[in-house]
Amino acid sequence: MAENWIQTDEVEDVAGSIRHVIRAARFVDEDPLAWKWVVLALHSALQGACVCHLTTTASPVGAVTQRNASEWLAYFEDSRTDPEVKRPKTFLLGLPDLLKAVRRPLSAGGPSDAAGVAISEAELQWLVRFHDGIRNQFVHFEPTGWSIEVSGIPEIAKLVARIIEQILAAGWAFRHLKVEHRQAMNRDLQTLTSMKWSA
Repeated sequence: MAENWIQTDEVEDVAGSIRHVIRAARFVDEDPLAWKWVVLALHSALQGACVCHLTTTASPVGAVTQRNASEWLAYFEDSRTDPEVKRPKTFLLGLPDLLKAVRRPLSAGGPSDAAGVAISEAELQWLVRFHDGIRNQFVHFEPTGWSIEVSGIPEIAKLVARIIEQILAAGWAFRHLKVEHRQAMNRDLQTLTSMKWSA
């Protein structure tokens, strides 16, 4: 059997996650378990966009824990003179901390506009509950029955689309995307905002 490979990066992963939300949402009427993939793709798109926004040119610094950032900076310094120095592992901030970070002015990892991403305290708490109570339960599924209210997920999708649109407009996170790919991401975000979900 021939090997099959794909190539991707953090930016393409965000774009693919947005597209997958749209695809999975089309199946929620006929298969209610498709909501799981909507949730996971929404979370992936939001987390990935925050990571792209925060990461500096000294990647992955900006989107990692403070301790891990120190390890990476030491590695970059040491690798100038020691080719045998061991690369540290990467420890990304969790979504709640990423969201708090992108709200700060000058939060982009490089030149960008001074304002942070507009996320109110109520929106932040809503997204933290989405992360802790729904996404984490789906990822770390315990052997248990579970009832999930999905009526709020379309509104969360609109909020996620708005946040990613702001990150896209700030210019840093997706700066390497070709114009046509930026336009496609914008169209997908508009589709996500205007989608008609199941009743």
